[in-house]
Amino acid sequence: MKLIRILWILFFLGSVASLQAQELKVGKTAPDFTFITAEGESRKLSSYRGKPVALHFWTTWCGPCIQELPLIAALSTAKAQDLTVLAVNCAEPDQTVSSFLEKRRLKLKVVMDKDYQISRLYAIDAIPQTYMIDAAGIIRSIQVGSYTQRGLNRDVSALLEG
Repeated sequence: MKLIRILWILFFLGSVASLQAQELKVGKTAPDFTFITAEGESRKLSSYRGKPVALHFWTTWCGPCIQELPLIAALSTAKAQDLTVLAVNCAEPDQTVSSFLEKRRLKLKVVMDKDYQISRLYAIDAIPQTYMIDAAGIIRSIQVGSYTQRGLNRDVSALLEG
């Protein structure tokens, strides 16, 4: 069942990804989207302009995501003054996500992408995937697959120095 779910998601996302991949490149403006915060407020990605953003796509059933999320959560805490980390969960129930984070004691700003609209907008064809977006809303790096601590430090340093 899980394999069928994974294959369907990859097929669905991949069909849209090829159309938008040409638009999503380093140096291009990050596509804007609206989401609801955990507090029930409506926000736009563009409302974070003026501060860099790490936009991280993940799920609770993805092995590499599970291994990487502690790095992302630590980044969110360590760089809270300089960087906004938005952890975009790809179409899972709220309770599944909250239980997962609580069990692992991870604190993240989670964006619930219930219908894959954000994932399609960002041409997500593999998870985890992270977009580093500068204070002006320009994509500065794209990481497909898990970050190592070294790679994450490199991209965050470049983002904050740039």
